[in-house]
Formats: sequence, structure tokens, C-alpha cells
Amino acid sequence: MASPFPDGAAAIARRFGVTVKTLRVYEEAGLIRPVRNGHGWRTYGQAECERLHLVLLLRRFGLTIARIAEMFAAGQPDLAAILDLQAEALAEQQAHITEALSLIGRARRHLREHGSIDRETLAAFARAEPARLRWTPALQALAARCFTPAQQRLLAGVAPSIETEWEAVHQELASIIDGPPDTPRARLLGAKTAELINRLTGGDPAMRTALTHFWQNGFSAPEIARSLPMDEKGWQFLGQAMAAHARAEKAR
Repeated sequence: MASPFPDGAAAIARRFGVTVKTLRVYEEAGLIRPVRNGHGWRTYGQAECERLHLVLLLRRFGLTIARIAEMFAAGQPDLAAILDLQAEALAEQQAHITEALSLIGRARRHLREHGSIDRETLAAFARAEPARLRWTPALQALAARCFTPAQQRLLAGVAPSIETEWEAVHQELASIIDGPPDTPRARLLGAKTAELINRLTGGDPAMRTALTHFWQNGFSAPEIARSLPMDEKGWQFLGQAMAAHARAEKAR
């Protein structure tokens, strides 16, 4: 028999796609305050439905129940500031996840190549420095040959601001390089790589050509290749991932 109270807990749970237990948890945390009717049943009016909608939205943003409760207890929340802080927290979590996936990828490759892995090797992986360019004299000389003075000034101005993002790309690359370059995850990496290259070069075709020459010449010189954050296989994988992303976007 259908409930005579359409705004009861069961009906609200169905409407919002949650469980009655979830509503109880939110109520216990003070996030929602249903009113009990004459039969003692919880009912949800318009105000509580709007509040529940906000709670669910904030949960999708990644805020914890405790954090949302603090917001409500403080009165009218500064949602913009809270979302900025949450975005920073999620970005930090993403960086940790990317690093962990990179370590897993390296460990799996080691296992495939050697059949086993000891704790010392795992510890060495964990201690490894983030992948980044090491500006040795040979690498600096190569940059001087490949880029004009104006292009070098552009690189010097932009590169530091995106260094952390490049490190995340290299870490993600290490975790998926043994797979195909046209998976959703690889295409996402290709999209990020294309974005960073565009920011680094300002979209200038001549700058992109110079950047390509820089990497190609670097790979061909062993003393320089050791200073690069990835090998030629990684560079080719990123190129294929960018192409796969471009094809997917064109097909949409």
C-alpha cells in the first residue's frame, strides 16, 4: 500500500536517489531537520528538500559530512571560498593518486621484466625524484640551438608555472605507458599534454616546431637523454595519445 505521506522519508529518498539510511545519517549530523507529523513520521517540506539538495551537491563536490555541518553551523556559508579550498584539496589528492599509480606502474613493469621485486627496489621507487628536466650544460646548449632568444624568454616565463602539472603528466605516463594510447585514460592524458604544450608555446607553430626539435635532438644524444624526464618511447606515447584525443573530439 502506498504511503499516505508523499513527503515522508521513503518518498524523499526515492526522489533524490539516496537511501533512507543516508537521510538518517544526515539528520544525525544536523544537516537536515525533518519534522515529525502527528503519527510520529518524519516529513520533509520544501525548505528541507532544498537543504537536502544543497547537501547532496556539496557531497558531490567532495566535502565531508563534518565539513558541511561546520558550514551550516557557521550560518550563511561563503560557498565560493569553500569550493576554492575544496578544489585545492582535491587537486592535492589527485597528485597523490597519480604518484601512487605511477609507482604501481613501475613496480608492475619491474615484475614483468624480472619476475619478482624486493622491498629495497620498492623503496627506491618511492624515493625517486619527480620526473623533470635537469638543466645540465649540455641541455642548456641544446636549448640555445633549438630556440631563439625570444623563445627562450617565453619558456623561462611560462615553464615554472606549469612544472607541477608536467610532473603529474610524467607520473601518469609512467603508469599507463605499457598499454594502448587510445584508451579513455590515455586520451585524457593526451588532452592534458596538448593543453600544456599550447600554454608553453603560446600556440605559436614556430615554437611548437622548435620544441619538437629540442626533444628529438635530446633523445638522440645519450648524455642529454639522461637529463630528460621521459624517454623517446614516452614522447611517442604522448604524441599518439594526443592524436587519439583529437580523433575522439572530431568524431563527437
